Amino acid sequence: MKIGVMLRHYEQQDGGVKVYTREVLPRLFTLGSAHRFVLMYRNPKLVGTYAHYPNVEEVALRLPGTVTWDQLAVPWIARRRKLDLIFNPKFTVPLFTKAKTMFVLHGSEWFEIPEHFLRHDRWYFERFVPLYCRRADAFVAVSQAVKADVVRHVGVSPDKVFVIHNGYDARVFQPVRDPAALNAVREKYRLPKRYILWAGQIESRKNVARLLRAFARIRSEVPHDLVLAGEHRWSSSSELRVIDELQLRDRVHFPGWISHGDLPAVYCAADLFALPSLYEGFGIPLIEAMACGCPIVTANTCAPPEVTAGAACLVDPLNVEDIAAGMRKVLQDAALRESMVAKGFERAKAFGWNKCALELLAAFDTVSQTGANRKTELAGVRA
Repeated sequence: MKIGVMLRHYEQQDGGVKVYTREVLPRLFTLGSAHRFVLMYRNPKLVGTYAHYPNVEEVALRLPGTVTWDQLAVPWIARRRKLDLIFNPKFTVPLFTKAKTMFVLHGSEWFEIPEHFLRHDRWYFERFVPLYCRRADAFVAVSQAVKADVVRHVGVSPDKVFVIHNGYDARVFQPVRDPAALNAVREKYRLPKRYILWAGQIESRKNVARLLRAFARIRSEVPHDLVLAGEHRWSSSSELRVIDELQLRDRVHFPGWISHGDLPAVYCAADLFALPSLYEGFGIPLIEAMACGCPIVTANTCAPPEVTAGAACLVDPLNVEDIAAGMRKVLQDAALRESMVAKGFERAKAFGWNKCALELLAAFDTVSQTGANRKTELAGVRA
């Protein structure tokens, strides 16, 4: 096949979609060496990023506007390059093209918690995401939870949705036991001696305010500080204003984004990873934390129970006392932590970027051969 890959988002802010794209692409090129890939950028400076792969061609077309680029530039390239399939690691596809189309849906929070998005974003998601879901030949949901949500809200046939879990790099995310390495990241990011870690984009749907309130309830019982690692988004100020209200200024730390290579040591230096989000379509940090041996407290809703599968302490993300009780229990029970760490190591083995890429390639073959309008047997790929 000749597969076009939409990479308008390649320069986006750090986050799950960016991690997904940069981890999956090289594996698709290597494991799918029989195929030819045409990478489509908007920024010409990116051409050459994957030039060392013999089955990769890179093109760029400047066109202002995201919808314009998706709906005019991509179909034009598809015609010129005679693409068989267009794949987007994000959530859009061209609506009018002869090529088969497929994209990745990393979450369905727009349907589940729309109040946590800006009005114009909510308008766009409510109108266009369902359209892309219906018009694409098939699409990937990164968890069973996302598939169930989109089938319920959009009404698409379950047969056109491939559930393919995200992965992690086992060569990078593994226990770091060298005291010098652990001390080095503490100094680099000015981390406290003992801490609870949270990582992600600081915004309301990540439930940071309730996490802070829960931490305030246990601060006198534990020697830990709270580390919030990530980027501040549009709603971060409303989430963080409780810090002063709760008098937590000296117990909360903001190291910013942690570099990929430093993350394993940061997980390993933490005594707990807390991610009680209101919504997680998957939650790549969950498998990273498990692989590094960091016990987890996370939400009992959406994808976290599916991802952690008994290896984490699950809490009600809407209940501050439940979040506090979960953190208190894990921090104060050494035997529980040891059991959670062991279960986390085993659970992490179920995920991998190679596995993700192989399942994507199998999905490409299925869509190319049969389309998504007929029910097909997916040999273990479709859930």
